[in-house]
Amino acid sequence: MTQESNPQSTVDLTIMLPAYNEAATLGELLPTIKAAAASLTPNYEILILDTQTAMDNTEEVCVQNGVRHVRRSGGNQYGDAIRTGIAQARGTHLLCMDADGSHSASYFASMWAQRENADIIIGSRYVAGGHTENPAVLIWMSYALNLTFRVAFNIHAKDVTNSFRLYRTAILKPMRLESNDFDILEEILIKAVTHRPPARVTEVPVTFGRTILLPSDARD
Repeated sequence: MTQESNPQSTVDLTIMLPAYNEAATLGELLPTIKAAAASLTPNYEILILDTQTAMDNTEEVCVQNGVRHVRRSGGNQYGDAIRTGIAQARGTHLLCMDADGSHSASYFASMWAQRENADIIIGSRYVAGGHTENPAVLIWMSYALNLTFRVAFNIHAKDVTNSFRLYRTAILKPMRLESNDFDILEEILIKAVTHRPPARVTEVPVTFGRTILLPSDARD
């Protein structure tokens, strides 16, 4: 793995995780993420996009696991984390996932296998074989929001709101992204598909799991 040997060198894959007080969960996730990434390519890096000031020991967890710890630029919102990660990424491809345990590294291989066929590969809850463990009311709200974006912007994907995505990094670097919340995910897709030539988008089925519940989080 070359992620720390030369901070300026290009790698095959950047994996970025926006983190907000996620040290305990990252301690559980990072060994699995590293193993899954190494099975795809020896030349990868992992970026943890932390808050501007320390909220927990996320930086220490990153050091222990040999991954890059980066403070967000511009603010502490989700959009700031995404913009910072894109700016810092050295990978030809960039995989974005959540740091709360809802996205599984077991899907890296199926997403990576599609990298020559599309510019954006979405880990999708709503294609055949996909699943979400969210409550029914959240599922229906998500369906409605996804339908709105698909129809309004002619996005040929069923799950436009899931952050679990593999991008060809070159399409992200020139984007001027303005959204500060999770709507930056839709902004990326809209700008990608309205660009000329439009980005190629595909989906692979994933299960959106419940967040990891660590022993310290347990409640009676």
